[in-house]
Amino acid sequence: MSQEQILPINGVRLWTAIQGTGQPIVLCHGGPGGYDYLHPIAEMVSDLCQVVRYDQRGSGRSQPVGPYDVSTCVDDLEGLRKHFNFERWIVGGHSWGAGLALAYAVRFPAQTIAVLHIAGTGIDARWHEEYGKNRLNALSESEREEYQRLRVQREQAEGADGERILNRLRTLSRRTDVFDPNQVDNLPTFDEHPVSNEANEKVGADWKGYTTDSKFQQSVYDLSIPVLFLHGACDPRPSHFIETLASKLPRGTFASIPESGHYPWIEKPDEVKAALRQFIVDFTINRTV
Repeated sequence: MSQEQILPINGVRLWTAIQGTGQPIVLCHGGPGGYDYLHPIAEMVSDLCQVVRYDQRGSGRSQPVGPYDVSTCVDDLEGLRKHFNFERWIVGGHSWGAGLALAYAVRFPAQTIAVLHIAGTGIDARWHEEYGKNRLNALSESEREEYQRLRVQREQAEGADGERILNRLRTLSRRTDVFDPNQVDNLPTFDEHPVSNEANEKVGADWKGYTTDSKFQQSVYDLSIPVLFLHGACDPRPSHFIETLASKLPRGTFASIPESGHYPWIEKPDEVKAALRQFIVDFTINRTV
């Protein structure tokens, strides 16, 4: 059972939840602009770890206060670590949150025990073009036509009309995020709390700048801590970029989860649980890092 609270961190009030005992770990949700949906991951490891989850600034139950950029998101994470008085912790994330975990580890390597990079997009900007093709190929012909039409319309739309188009695009994209179509309804819906389109656009644009910066790329390659790159084999976000990234890190490990998409713990919970627990035990409990 998790303990929820709103904490003043780095000039903003952040919703947090903490559960379990053992090695400290924080889980960063995707988006940007979404909010926490990683309780199932926390449940898989809460007997091994003290797990912190939170809504990033501007998202969900947290305060809508900028600035919305990667550096500030990293500062927020460091503020959480200091609040909980963790000397070091495992930093994990899903999708965009996986990128945030890497950015934190690069800035604060001494405070990072290991990184969990779950269904992230890595640091090779070429992933996006291939992802777009994979996503379209996963849609039916009528859905593909609608998607392409709405993408064009979105360029000119504003206000409520723009929000409507964006929401429909997200609905169509969800259908490509699973291997088993029957699992679509089990994906996070983001209906309960506000999703920040402003944070999505601003943080997303800033993250693109990070992934094209050669100094940042080299800093990721130089990470000497263990990094688990866990990826659904059927995620439209291409896994070969992630496997290549893992091979370039001194202690990078790539794990492909078969017959699963962007949320592999929903379609293959047993496989994901086993991979996470093995990594945590092998690299952060049984070894000196």
